[in-house]
Amino acid sequence: MKLMEQLKDFIKEGLYDTSWDNGKGDKISLIELLYASKDIPVEEIDVNILKSKVLSWDGNNEEISKIESSDLQYPILIFVDDNRDIMFIVDGNHRVQKALRHGLETIKSKLIPFNTLPKHIKKVFE
Repeated sequence: MKLMEQLKDFIKEGLYDTSWDNGKGDKISLIELLYASKDIPVEEIDVNILKSKVLSWDGNNEEISKIESSDLQYPILIFVDDNRDIMFIVDGNHRVQKALRHGLETIKSKLIPFNTLPKHIKKVFE
């Protein structure tokens, strides 16, 4: 799916509200992060290497429902360091949990080199 189509889908679904802030007045949206990473290809990542990076669920029905309703067509967003080692999953923990629950081997991902991000985005996550 092309980025602009994906952004239109996010807006239709209300996902443009997803944002992060650092408590110091700096804030970015999911759309800004997707735009900043638009040239990074989507690739399939081994779900097992992500296992330790995801939130764990406690069997709570509401949480399981949220996991199960996660849409796996969207890639997860992962910040990586200069060696392509995973720093953390920025967006998509529930999608990884769904992949784990369903025994999938890989999941669509964007490995975003943290040091290549614009300063205003890095500042929010530092």
